[in-house]
Amino acid sequence: MSKDLHVFEDSIDLLEGMWPTPLLKLNIGKDVWGKLEFYNPFSRSIKDRTAYYLFKEAIKREAKAMVEATSGNTGIALASMASSHGINFTMFVPATASKVYRLFASILGAEVFTAGEKTADLIPLVKQYSSVSNAVNLDQFNNPVNLLAHYNTTAKEIDEQLTSQGLTPQRIIATMGTGGHIAGISKYFKEKYGDEVEIIGVQPAEGSRIPGLKRQDFSNNSLLALGKVDRVMDISLEEAVDGVKLIGRTSGILIGISAGATVSAFNKVKDDRTTVLIFPDDAFKYVDVLEQILKTH
Repeated sequence: MSKDLHVFEDSIDLLEGMWPTPLLKLNIGKDVWGKLEFYNPFSRSIKDRTAYYLFKEAIKREAKAMVEATSGNTGIALASMASSHGINFTMFVPATASKVYRLFASILGAEVFTAGEKTADLIPLVKQYSSVSNAVNLDQFNNPVNLLAHYNTTAKEIDEQLTSQGLTPQRIIATMGTGGHIAGISKYFKEKYGDEVEIIGVQPAEGSRIPGLKRQDFSNNSLLALGKVDRVMDISLEEAVDGVKLIGRTSGILIGISAGATVSAFNKVKDDRTTVLIFPDDAFKYVDVLEQILKTH
């Protein structure tokens, strides 16, 4: 493998060889940076990191088949890794998930089941499937390796990248779905810098749906309990799309809708503090949603 020239002998080398993902200075404030997680190669999202750690753990258990509930990106990443290793993978996705996830998973050879309105509806089905099929339930929602993936990689990269610019973070804004990446990032930075780094979590506003995100019950999320989120901001789908437009028209980058939510959250607290926005993925999976909102908004 030649990492510097980006020549790789297999797809796992490709994944690790693309780290660190870029940190881009944004044109929306004095000292604001975007962590571009769509440079991960499998799902073009931050979920490649979670999936990799889940996959490695299952391989250590000599898993021959795996199953997971997912809103989309984790499933695509796991399907990619499973296909390259000759392992059977089954994913359960909610009916509200974009059809592109089902299509991509099928191309990758995964078996796909659709049920329910949200990923929480799928967890009992996955547990039942696992018990009768001997497939390992990877359980991204409760498995602490989800947090460790981001503690060991995402957070460390951000710290090293900012240090290279003579900076330390003062604020990090991240969205919340499973809670894994914000918990891992929070744990890392709170341990190293304490409350000098403010962690802001972003969730959908009441009555709004942002793909991949959910409103949080902190008392019932085992991953979030391992980190510290200083405050939570509610962002509507329309505000998130406004964030997508703003980055497109100031930095020329097409970010995903959840990434747009972090932009809108920053605009509500805008100041000169060194701020990192976590951009989980890009815009291309969400064309239908973006088109619908832009027509009416």
